Amino acid sequence: MNHPPPHSFSRSPVEEVVCRCVLGYNAESLSLAIVGPYPGWPQIRERIREMVDSVEDISRITGAMLIYTDLFPVLPGVTLPEAKDIEQILSGEYNCHTVRDKVVFSCTSIPGTAGTIRSLRNSPKRPGWTLVFSVQTEGQHRFASCDRVVVWFDDAHAAIHDLFDRIVPEDIVQALR
Repeated sequence: MNHPPPHSFSRSPVEEVVCRCVLGYNAESLSLAIVGPYPGWPQIRERIREMVDSVEDISRITGAMLIYTDLFPVLPGVTLPEAKDIEQILSGEYNCHTVRDKVVFSCTSIPGTAGTIRSLRNSPKRPGWTLVFSVQTEGQHRFASCDRVVVWFDDAHAAIHDLFDRIVPEDIVQALR
Protein backbone atom coordinates (compact mmCIF):
# COMPACT_ATOMS: atom_id res chain seq x y z
CA MET A 1 0.00 0.00 0.00
CA ASN A 2 1.18 3.51 -0.82
CA HIS A 3 1.83 5.54 2.34
CA PRO A 4 1.66 9.27 1.53
CA PRO A 5 3.84 11.81 3.37
CA PRO A 6 2.24 13.70 6.28
CA HIS A 7 0.05 16.67 5.45
CA SER A 8 2.11 18.96 7.72
CA PHE A 9 -0.75 21.37 8.30
CA SER A 10 -0.01 24.31 10.56
CA ARG A 11 -3.49 23.78 12.04
CA SER A 12 -4.44 20.11 12.09
CA PRO A 13 -8.17 19.45 11.74
CA VAL A 14 -7.87 16.17 13.71
CA GLU A 15 -9.98 16.27 16.85
CA GLU A 16 -9.75 12.62 17.83
CA VAL A 17 -8.21 9.33 16.76
CA VAL A 18 -9.57 6.02 18.07
CA CYS A 19 -7.73 2.73 17.59
CA ARG A 20 -9.43 -0.51 18.57
CA CYS A 21 -8.52 -4.20 18.54
CA VAL A 22 -11.22 -6.82 19.07
CA LEU A 23 -10.15 -9.81 21.16
CA GLY A 24 -11.87 -13.09 20.43
CA TYR A 25 -15.44 -14.03 19.83
CA ASN A 26 -16.82 -12.34 22.93
CA ALA A 27 -16.03 -8.92 21.38
CA GLU A 28 -13.83 -7.81 24.26
CA SER A 29 -11.66 -5.00 22.97
CA LEU A 30 -8.64 -2.84 23.58
CA SER A 31 -9.11 0.82 22.75
CA LEU A 32 -6.89 3.81 22.50
CA ALA A 33 -8.31 7.34 22.12
CA ILE A 34 -6.11 10.31 21.32
CA VAL A 35 -7.74 13.73 21.50
CA GLY A 36 -6.36 16.93 19.94
CA PRO A 37 -3.99 18.47 19.51
CA TYR A 38 -2.96 15.83 16.98
CA PRO A 39 0.48 14.44 17.93
CA GLY A 40 1.18 12.97 14.48
CA TRP A 41 1.00 9.40 13.22
CA PRO A 42 4.45 8.27 14.50
CA GLN A 43 3.42 8.93 18.12
CA ILE A 44 0.03 7.29 17.65
CA ARG A 45 1.71 4.32 15.97
CA GLU A 46 4.00 3.90 19.00
CA ARG A 47 0.98 3.92 21.35
CA ILE A 48 -0.72 1.29 19.15
CA ARG A 49 2.38 -0.89 19.41
CA GLU A 50 2.33 -0.55 23.22
CA MET A 51 -1.38 -1.44 23.28
CA VAL A 52 -0.86 -4.51 21.08
CA ASP A 53 2.27 -5.59 22.98
CA SER A 54 0.05 -5.90 26.07
CA VAL A 55 -1.84 -8.80 24.43
CA GLU A 56 -0.34 -12.10 25.56
CA ASP A 57 -1.66 -14.09 22.59
CA ILE A 58 -1.76 -12.06 19.34
CA SER A 59 -3.99 -14.69 17.74
CA ARG A 60 -6.76 -13.46 20.09
CA ILE A 61 -6.94 -10.25 18.03
CA THR A 62 -9.74 -10.94 15.56
CA GLY A 63 -10.42 -7.44 14.30
CA ALA A 64 -9.20 -3.87 14.19
CA MET A 65 -10.65 -0.40 13.64
CA LEU A 66 -9.21 3.07 13.11
CA ILE A 67 -11.37 6.21 13.35
CA TYR A 68 -10.29 9.77 12.57
CA THR A 69 -12.60 12.67 13.46
CA ASP A 70 -11.69 15.93 11.72
CA LEU A 71 -13.32 19.31 12.29
CA PHE A 72 -12.91 21.98 9.61
CA PRO A 73 -13.86 25.64 9.65
CA VAL A 74 -16.59 26.49 7.17
CA LEU A 75 -15.10 29.00 4.76
CA PRO A 76 -17.32 31.54 2.95
CA GLY A 77 -17.95 30.55 -0.66
CA VAL A 78 -16.56 27.01 -0.29
CA THR A 79 -18.99 24.27 -1.27
CA LEU A 80 -18.74 21.35 1.12
CA PRO A 81 -19.45 17.89 -0.26
CA GLU A 82 -22.56 16.18 1.05
CA ALA A 83 -22.61 12.41 1.61
CA LYS A 84 -24.02 11.87 -1.91
CA ASP A 85 -21.15 13.95 -3.36
CA ILE A 86 -18.62 11.88 -1.41
CA GLU A 87 -20.26 8.70 -2.72
CA GLN A 88 -19.90 10.05 -6.27
CA ILE A 89 -16.21 10.91 -5.70
CA LEU A 90 -15.47 7.39 -4.41
CA SER A 91 -17.79 5.33 -6.63
CA GLY A 92 -15.22 4.89 -9.39
CA GLU A 93 -12.90 2.98 -7.08
CA TYR A 94 -15.06 1.73 -4.22
CA ASN A 95 -18.32 -0.17 -3.92
CA CYS A 96 -20.20 2.39 -1.84
CA HIS A 97 -23.64 3.70 -0.97
CA THR A 98 -25.11 6.49 1.15
CA VAL A 99 -27.22 6.06 4.27
CA ARG A 100 -28.33 9.52 5.50
CA ASP A 101 -25.11 11.42 6.36
CA LYS A 102 -22.86 8.37 5.99
CA VAL A 103 -21.08 6.81 3.01
CA VAL A 104 -20.54 3.08 3.51
CA PHE A 105 -17.90 1.40 1.38
CA SER A 106 -16.40 -2.04 1.03
CA CYS A 107 -13.37 -3.42 -0.73
CA THR A 108 -10.90 -0.79 0.44
CA SER A 109 -7.28 -0.90 -0.65
CA ILE A 110 -6.70 -3.20 2.37
CA PRO A 111 -8.01 -6.75 1.80
CA GLY A 112 -10.81 -7.75 4.18
CA THR A 113 -11.48 -4.16 5.19
CA ALA A 114 -14.48 -1.84 4.87
CA GLY A 115 -15.25 1.66 6.07
CA THR A 116 -17.55 4.61 6.46
CA ILE A 117 -17.31 8.37 6.14
CA ARG A 118 -19.77 10.62 7.97
CA SER A 119 -20.22 14.22 6.87
CA LEU A 120 -21.82 16.49 9.46
CA ARG A 121 -22.34 20.25 9.36
CA ASN A 122 -22.81 22.84 12.04
CA SER A 123 -24.27 20.85 14.89
CA PRO A 124 -25.02 22.97 17.97
CA LYS A 125 -21.98 21.68 19.86
CA ARG A 126 -19.69 21.51 16.82
CA PRO A 127 -19.78 24.52 14.53
CA GLY A 128 -18.01 23.70 11.27
CA TRP A 129 -17.77 20.67 9.04
CA THR A 130 -17.03 17.33 10.72
CA LEU A 131 -15.76 14.33 8.78
CA VAL A 132 -15.53 11.00 10.58
CA PHE A 133 -13.43 8.40 8.74
CA SER A 134 -13.71 4.81 9.94
CA VAL A 135 -11.85 1.79 8.56
CA GLN A 136 -12.32 -1.67 10.08
CA THR A 137 -11.68 -5.31 9.34
CA GLU A 138 -14.64 -7.33 8.10
CA GLY A 139 -15.58 -10.61 9.76
CA GLN A 140 -13.03 -12.59 11.72
CA HIS A 141 -9.52 -11.44 10.92
CA ARG A 142 -6.40 -13.15 12.28
CA PHE A 143 -3.07 -11.45 12.84
CA ALA A 144 0.11 -13.53 12.99
CA SER A 145 2.21 -11.03 14.95
CA CYS A 146 2.27 -7.69 16.69
CA ASP A 147 4.04 -6.27 13.63
CA ARG A 148 1.16 -7.38 11.36
CA VAL A 149 -1.35 -5.56 13.58
CA VAL A 150 0.75 -2.37 13.47
CA VAL A 151 1.11 -2.71 9.67
CA TRP A 152 -2.69 -2.99 9.40
CA PHE A 153 -3.05 0.28 11.34
CA ASP A 154 -0.36 1.89 9.13
CA ASP A 155 -2.30 0.82 6.04
CA ALA A 156 -5.61 2.00 7.54
CA HIS A 157 -4.02 5.38 8.32
CA ALA A 158 -2.76 5.62 4.70
CA ALA A 159 -6.24 4.71 3.40
CA ILE A 160 -7.86 7.44 5.51
CA HIS A 161 -5.19 9.90 4.37
CA ASP A 162 -6.05 9.04 0.74
CA LEU A 163 -9.79 9.44 1.36
CA PHE A 164 -9.16 12.81 3.03
CA ASP A 165 -7.19 13.99 -0.01
CA ARG A 166 -10.01 12.97 -2.36
CA ILE A 167 -12.84 14.52 -0.35
CA VAL A 168 -11.66 17.73 1.32
CA PRO A 169 -11.91 20.73 -1.02
CA GLU A 170 -8.59 22.34 -1.94
CA ASP A 171 -9.70 25.71 -0.48
CA ILE A 172 -9.97 24.11 2.96
CA VAL A 173 -6.65 22.27 2.55
CA GLN A 174 -4.93 25.58 1.71
CA ALA A 175 -6.53 27.29 4.73
CA LEU A 176 -5.03 24.58 7.00
CA ARG A 177 -1.48 25.15 5.69
